[in-house]
This record gives sequence, C-alpha cells and structure tokens, in this order.
Amino acid sequence: MIINLAKLNIMDYVLFMRSFYQYKDKPILFAHRGMNSYAPENTLPAFQLCLDNNIPAIELDVHLIKSGELVVIHDFSTKRLTNKDYKIENLTLSEIKELDVGIYKGEQFKNTRIPTLEEVFQSFSNNLLYDIEIKSNLVNNNILAKKLWALIRKYKLEFNVIITSFNPIAVRAFEKVSHHSLLQGIIFSKDKSVPFYLRKGYGQYLFQCNISKPEVNLLTNNMIQRYQEKGTKLLPWCIDDENKAIELVNKNVFGIVTNVPELIVKTNLFKQ
Repeated sequence: MIINLAKLNIMDYVLFMRSFYQYKDKPILFAHRGMNSYAPENTLPAFQLCLDNNIPAIELDVHLIKSGELVVIHDFSTKRLTNKDYKIENLTLSEIKELDVGIYKGEQFKNTRIPTLEEVFQSFSNNLLYDIEIKSNLVNNNILAKKLWALIRKYKLEFNVIITSFNPIAVRAFEKVSHHSLLQGIIFSKDKSVPFYLRKGYGQYLFQCNISKPEVNLLTNNMIQRYQEKGTKLLPWCIDDENKAIELVNKNVFGIVTNVPELIVKTNLFKQ
C-alpha cells in the first residue's frame, strides 16, 4: 500500500487520519522510549507496560547495524546501558544480542536484550502507534530508509507510524523511498550535542515536513501559532509536568512525548 499524502484531497486526508489514529479529537500521548521509569528504556518490557496501562503510542529509536538489521536503542554507543563501550553501527546482531540492557534497572530485568524493530512489530503490531526516530549521522541513508519502509509495509503499519529525526537528510531519504506515504517530521533542540544549524528546526525545509518536534523549552506562543497556521502538527518533547501537558493540550498540539506517561495519562486529555 502506497499512500501519497501530498496528493490526498481533504476528505481522503481526514479518512487517512481517522484510520491512522482512530481519531477521537484528542491529542496523542507518546511514551518516550516506552515506560522507561518502570522498565529498561526502548525494550519489549517497556513497550508492553504501555499496552498494559492504556498508553496508546511509543517513541523509539532505530539504528542500522553492521549485519543489516534495524535495532531499537537510543544512544550511538552501548556504554550508558551496559558499561561496555561499543559503537552500535559496528556490531552484528549476534553481538548485540549478547548485551544485557536490563540489569541497570534491577535484577528482575536481567538478561533483557536490545530488540530489533521487527521484534517490536511482531510483538505489538497495530496495537500501538509508533514515533520512530531515525538515529543516523550519515549523509547516505538509503539502505536504512529502504529497510525501514520495507518493515513498515511488511507488517501493514502504514497507518500506525510517523517518522522523525534530528537528521533531515535521513528523513528526506525515507520520504523518497516511501513516496511521501507517512507523516514525518524534524526534531530540534538547543542542546550542544545538536549541530548549531539544526537547533531551530531549519532541517524541515529539506523535505515535506508535516510534523515539527521541538524540545519543549523552545516552544513559544508565536512558534505554535506559526506552525499551526501553515498546517504543521506540533509534537513537543519531553513534557513531564502535568500542568504543562494540560497547557499544551489547550493550545491544540498534535500530541506530546513524555517520560512519565503513567502520570500524564491521568489527565484524561489524551487518546486512549
């Protein structure tokens, strides 16, 4: 199934959005790397907790590794989670599966492994919505983009996935192979780890951006108004304060990304 958003008329677009998010006139609550307060981040247990607690959507990160699979982990190195310093892209899947990314969270999560994106799709299918962040510092992302699009299509999740990244070239590569089929957006932050030319969202001009994903401390009323006037959906991150979440919902954001979905969901302001 190939759905070119750029060519949909308004009624088709409404139908697409209703199919995609079972539309209920409510913003969407995305759990940042799953329920990471209670389980190891970006793992099957963290995502399962979302399903068990009526959290409808997850944000996760994907890397293309040496043996060709897409794996779900945030950092470019394994050091923070495993105390073993390997670069993700240089590992094979068998090497990655030897790493324990659960023990740091407690003995009950010992031997939790880094999942492949395919394992996530196999486990949760269309029972969750996915904000898939492409993690890549490369200029040429064609292989990653093709593999990502193939997996989404294999599991018939075109209506359950949005694609985002700090790297606009990676999103542009995905846009090309998917024929503008999904909602896609740029992430930006003023953090010093982000190249200065990507800290204000200028990467959005390199592709057809339907979603803007700013760090919450960059949001201003003028920014919200400007993006809404041009039809760009706002998905700020990370909102871990209940009052801030309510404020943003009242400003008609598309959704929010949070580290504490178990708290924010209690506002009953979000799709469940």
